[in-house]
Amino acid sequence: MAKQRRITRESKRIRAHFHITDFNNGGIESSLLQWLRILDRSLFRVSLSVTYASPALEHRFRAQIPADVPIEVLADRPWLRYFQSRRHQNRLGKPGRVARDVHSALVVRPHVAKRIKAIASDVDVIIDYDMSLRRLCGQFDVAWLGIHHFSFRARLSGRANRVRRLLRQYGGYDCLGALNEQMAEEAMQMFGSQLKGVAVLPNAIDVEAVRKRAAAGRSELGLGRPYIVSVARLDELQKDHRTLLRAYAAMVRQHAVDEQLVIVGDGAHRNELEALARELGIAGRVHFTGQLDNPHPVMAGASMLVLSSKNEGMPMVLIEALALGQVVVATDCPTGPRAILNHGKAGVLVPVGDVDAMAAAMARLINDEPLRQAYAEVAVARAAFFDVKQSNQRLYDCLEDIRSARRKIAA
Repeated sequence: MAKQRRITRESKRIRAHFHITDFNNGGIESSLLQWLRILDRSLFRVSLSVTYASPALEHRFRAQIPADVPIEVLADRPWLRYFQSRRHQNRLGKPGRVARDVHSALVVRPHVAKRIKAIASDVDVIIDYDMSLRRLCGQFDVAWLGIHHFSFRARLSGRANRVRRLLRQYGGYDCLGALNEQMAEEAMQMFGSQLKGVAVLPNAIDVEAVRKRAAAGRSELGLGRPYIVSVARLDELQKDHRTLLRAYAAMVRQHAVDEQLVIVGDGAHRNELEALARELGIAGRVHFTGQLDNPHPVMAGASMLVLSSKNEGMPMVLIEALALGQVVVATDCPTGPRAILNHGKAGVLVPVGDVDAMAAAMARLINDEPLRQAYAEVAVARAAFFDVKQSNQRLYDCLEDIRSARRKIAA
């Protein structure tokens, strides 16, 4: 991308429209909310569309979206959202999934295309935040930026047919946004020169807002003793709490530690993980809180935060932990933790799935107060890289580069 531009009051306001399929309780939704909050309104006019209005949007997220961001629901009629509604009610089943895919291709997708075409006439760029509009990208005489949130290698390795299919679709974006350098390198290796452009756009964060949320809220754990915290969806295909539980059990057996383990989040594997804690003999020391609207007080009060994932994109929880000056242990998974923790300078990296390494890292930090303090100081400095000013500058530069390239082609 081009050399960084100096943003001034005279800079032209960019009409940026974000899109996501729907809101659930994942990291993509959290990172999108951060962008909607932190974008400088003197530089960006921001709008949002969702394909479906999920229960999570109505009951949790809608109140968190800034009031000046208009929200347009594209599949806004009962016959368009029928199968998606059944999915949210866990009433879909295998035949229902097949019917949903056919219904989506023949009914929902053409309807969404018409709605996006109308939106495109009033914006400068569509930011396809989960790349769910990839079959439409490149159309409607508008700039397109697609944001990819996961490791290309972890998701697509060994799936040559899917890579070829996605390549045809991804080629329509004016630019593909990768959350870190490693992810950008994977994109270039996998898709090569077929992409029009790749930009590194880390997740954004309002450092002061995170700290205020931590200070304003109350941790109601009531443990009365120190604890280690993990904040992640209970999804063992990605988050690997099994390794965390086994590492914690090993640490408890090998070291005299007071720290309990608090696991914040919910998901399909909760019962299995609770059963594993009982099997390991640590159930009395492990506390599952479920989903918390504001986990920051719990994060701020912990001895350390641990992320045990098999793969990631750019996990918001690690950036938030840095903002809180928290000590971090994270797996060196593709991708995100290494970039966020500045190659291990702002936190401890351990191999994916390595129970002994994770147990040793947690025990060392618990028993070495000067080391914890040193990591905490580096964490606060590192968080500034993801803060409001630098994030606005990165996105502004990226969108201006896209628009400049389009103007050259048109000329």
